[in-house]
Amino acid sequence: MTPLFRIEVRHLARSPLLWLAFALAAALAALEMSWYLPALAGDDLLAYTSSGLLLSGGAVLAGAWLGLRDRVTGAADLVAVTPTAPWRLQRARLGSVAVVAAGVFTVGFAAALAVSAVRGGRGTPDLRLLADGALAVVLGGWVGMAVGWLTGSRMVSVLAAPVWVVVCFLFMAGPSLRGISLSLQYLSPVLNPQDHSAAYGLLPDPLWPHLGYLLGLIVLVGVLLLVLASRGSSQRVPLRSLLVVAVAGLVLVGAGGARLLALPDDLLVLGPDRATWRPVQGESDPQAEALFADPGWSFPADDQARACAGDATVSVCVYPAYGQRLARDMHAAIAPVAGLFAGLPGAPTLVRMVPVGIGSCLDAEAQVPEAWVREPAGRSDQQTRSFYRAVYLDCALGLHPGGSEHLAEAGEAVELWALLASGTMTREALQRMAQHAETDHGSTAASAAALAMAELPPEQVRAELAPVWTRLRAGTLPLAELPGQRP
Repeated sequence: MTPLFRIEVRHLARSPLLWLAFALAAALAALEMSWYLPALAGDDLLAYTSSGLLLSGGAVLAGAWLGLRDRVTGAADLVAVTPTAPWRLQRARLGSVAVVAAGVFTVGFAAALAVSAVRGGRGTPDLRLLADGALAVVLGGWVGMAVGWLTGSRMVSVLAAPVWVVVCFLFMAGPSLRGISLSLQYLSPVLNPQDHSAAYGLLPDPLWPHLGYLLGLIVLVGVLLLVLASRGSSQRVPLRSLLVVAVAGLVLVGAGGARLLALPDDLLVLGPDRATWRPVQGESDPQAEALFADPGWSFPADDQARACAGDATVSVCVYPAYGQRLARDMHAAIAPVAGLFAGLPGAPTLVRMVPVGIGSCLDAEAQVPEAWVREPAGRSDQQTRSFYRAVYLDCALGLHPGGSEHLAEAGEAVELWALLASGTMTREALQRMAQHAETDHGSTAASAAALAMAELPPEQVRAELAPVWTRLRAGTLPLAELPGQRP
């Protein structure tokens, strides 16, 4: 059996069907990874979803071609009269598909993580994703063998791969339709987790039960193929052993599937203590939204954001998976405006990454949700830096959940002045904005007030703002009381 196994492995390893799927998966993974900041604890999930779906489809096609190869080549009668039992030949082919399919996925997964590391990604990848993806691709290959063996049709074998991909995709995306539990998506051979954090992992975490579920499906498909191969042959597969294996497969599928369906649709991490985590059913949780809108709520200290950069005025701390480079970039964007407000009540001295929320400002700390930073797709470098500054300014000037819906004109004026005084916005840009009745950054009056303040030395503006700072943050300060405003 060993020579036969090696022959089949070499034959499958040269199959263009599987490597074409590998090329498509690699291209998709590279595209998806380009939309996110590099992080090994995050890029592992992108590599898993893109490679798992496409490679399992390629494995279905390669397996189907192997399953019908004897009929197509006319070797079926010759195989039937060989001394080797047909089920032993089938076992060798199942093993070869498993080795090659898992190997190809492993190569793709490792390559994606290598690219992430070169881009600056840090953290610890979840190797359970490697195991789960490998099992999904193996399952696809064995299902393809069953399709080819049972139908003997080239057309059906060709169509099996896109049908497999579509069915998996519908399992992954279809349950988001109204009235259908999202937990049904966990029954897909390839997972599509709803939420993920570099610090807290998958939320919820379906990987352990899903590994057992996939293993059970693989066992059942393997048993089916061995039974089919021994049908009509005098050399039957040992039925007692096969029955034990089949029962084990059914137990794995049943237990794993039940645990997967019992998982919540989403899981809100409200602190480092798992007892505070809240399951969410459906696409939104009104209670969670109300919680995040409470100005008194903030994510508690969890000692997870340990990659820091800063100075005496303000520090920025992010999860180690994103590295100090991100912390330095965020600090470089924030520092020019932070220096203008240092020491004033409510001005943040720390900007910290947290896993959930819509931004929180409490006790001189500005919290930025991980997803806001992780996904800069569609933003230029300038827009990204503006976003980092906005996180700081919103807290410094009192614009945060539970505060005023919009900054009052005085607050808008001070925000624009800070951008001018820090050199992050030009006078020409603000003057162009002031020509319009309403702009994205405030009214004409606020723009004019900012230009007037910019005529004064920054130290004078800060000194005159200090006595009225509390009223400014509360949104009750009239525009006329700002520094540099004429009576």
